[in-house]
Amino acid sequence: MSTTRTGRDGRPLVTTTMAAYSLGMKPGSFRGWAVRNGVRSVRSEPNPKGGQPAALWDLADITDALDKTGNAA
Repeated sequence: MSTTRTGRDGRPLVTTTMAAYSLGMKPGSFRGWAVRNGVRSVRSEPNPKGGQPAALWDLADITDALDKTGNAA
């Protein structure tokens, strides 16, 4: 049994860092872009290093926002 969490389209959920990298951004810039475009993390998991929980993002939500805006900037 797999413990990998998947999004609406069956792809694995990604961390903020992974989502940012996929758009050529730094994590802080990605979070700002996500807020401006109405994209929200779908869940969070405990951070193994302690501190703030790690947000997980659905690539389908990111793709939908890109389709609406036409770009990641």
